[in-house]
Amino acid sequence: MRIYPQAIADAYAAAPSDGLITRKAVWITARNRVTGEPEERGIWSGSESVPLTVLRGTDGAQVTRLYYGGGEYLKIGEIPMTTTLTLESITVDLSQLADIAREIVRTHDVHRAPIEIHEIVLSPVTGAPIGADYPVFSGIIDGAPIKNPAVGGEGGTKLKCVSEMMTMLARTNTEKSSHEAQKRRGGDDLNIYSNTVEEWKLPWGAR
Repeated sequence: MRIYPQAIADAYAAAPSDGLITRKAVWITARNRVTGEPEERGIWSGSESVPLTVLRGTDGAQVTRLYYGGGEYLKIGEIPMTTTLTLESITVDLSQLADIAREIVRTHDVHRAPIEIHEIVLSPVTGAPIGADYPVFSGIIDGAPIKNPAVGGEGGTKLKCVSEMMTMLARTNTEKSSHEAQKRRGGDDLNIYSNTVEEWKLPWGAR
């Protein structure tokens, strides 16, 4: 069960009578294709570029970031709220009609780039954010095919994102069968022949 900060929990509790406004905010850290240095970019489903205060997923620190307005040009698939150890994935659609979307995928390498998605809860009275919260999704970008439009059409990019923790759990540890890795542990030679043993031909009864 997700635990919300008190101000946000109160807003959800009062939603049946007072209403509730939510937006999604996406934060990506990707390498610049020219310099190779990591750069951070944000885009949210609001219409204007604004600073938003959120809780960073990596350490829970409260940070204020500039998010560019994406409006209807930003579409985020359903984010599954699950407690199982399944490899969940979501999609983030960026229209090339948004300048920031073109910059993110054209001038940056987003493959395996860290991504955070926050749900921004806005006051139905003032329209201002109610409080800072943890991301509803934190992971990495696992694919970003770019759709180039025909003349008069609308292109875009569909980011496939997977939970980083689940990806690490599903990853195979090749060092378990590596002789070079094992011998660093006190000279363990258990896997010294692991690369060639499958090619051995031993006749029955031979020593």
